[in-house]
Amino acid sequence: MSAGLDMGTSVDPQHECKFFVAPAEIRRAIYAHLIPDQIHLFLHEKRLRLSACMQRDKDDHPDCYNRRSKEAHPPNDRDVPDPNYPLRLRSSWGSHWRCEETAKRIREMACETNCTIAATALFLVCKRMFVDFAEMIADIAAFHINDLETLSILDPQSRVLTSAPSFSSMLAACVVPSLKELHINLRLPLSSYEALEKAVDSTGSEPSSMDHSISAWTGLCPAIEGLSELRRLRIWLDHAEPCTWSMVNERAVLSPLAPLSNNPNLDISIDLPKLHPKWEDLDRHYTEDSSPLPLTIHRRYRQRCHGIESSDGSFGTKHSPDFPILYEFTEMYNMTIQEVDDMERKSWERGEDPIFFFVEQWHYSGLTNI
Repeated sequence: MSAGLDMGTSVDPQHECKFFVAPAEIRRAIYAHLIPDQIHLFLHEKRLRLSACMQRDKDDHPDCYNRRSKEAHPPNDRDVPDPNYPLRLRSSWGSHWRCEETAKRIREMACETNCTIAATALFLVCKRMFVDFAEMIADIAAFHINDLETLSILDPQSRVLTSAPSFSSMLAACVVPSLKELHINLRLPLSSYEALEKAVDSTGSEPSSMDHSISAWTGLCPAIEGLSELRRLRIWLDHAEPCTWSMVNERAVLSPLAPLSNNPNLDISIDLPKLHPKWEDLDRHYTEDSSPLPLTIHRRYRQRCHGIESSDGSFGTKHSPDFPILYEFTEMYNMTIQEVDDMERKSWERGEDPIFFFVEQWHYSGLTNI
């Protein structure tokens, strides 16, 4: 079966199905064999679609080597251009770039029941199975949302879906309120973070003219609070530019989420790129010396290669590591990445550019004497 599910198809409104004679535990065991562990939600033509998560081990590696197409690099010719590589580096789905490619193929298909989830056909058996399966899939799988427009579906008042009664609206009505685990992965343009920063004024009120995609984020807290069955929330953020993550005002962007810490039944963690010591700002960032966000924040090493669009419309790549910039020391001098991290951070704290400082030290005494 091909990848993707078009949520615009109709559902046979039958009311009886012998399958339901079996206990719920048996039905759940059957469904569990058909439902993937991770599922992406996304929109196409104002209709909700599903696709199984295709992410593989190390797809999130900072060096991005998994994003190269193997067929574009024969063993004897490593310099063959790879047209997919810069596009994958630019993926707005971040480390889920494989999943974005799947979603793109789904959008390009005209067939109404395409899906990487083999069990999708169960939605079309009868209305009773539709509801049962929709609630079960929400109970078994972790769902991913990768853009602000799709994030709007969490708000029951949102008009992001087509207003006509449809398979899509029925699925959203059954699945979304029953979600148990939700992952929000957003790799946004830097301009979007600037808009988010401006969206809430000093009193915390929201402008009435706010763009609906921005309001999807600023209104995320009440939307999440409305998901009474949600037990785990994971938020992954990045921006889409080669410059450092530290350009983002974390405090402004994350402030709408602070009230979620009051929910004792919700396990929340936020995954952010590491801050660059040179640009750390107590008023803009969550640092060791600043007042913390009442939610758990994990830091990761940001991707070091970026896809760049030229003025002529062609795409290339740019190597632009964030922090630490001396990450190659891990191979050159058999250091751990944490040792490099600490060494470079201390250099910045002394007011020294680590590149010039360590190059000078190498010239005179070698790294072992630094």
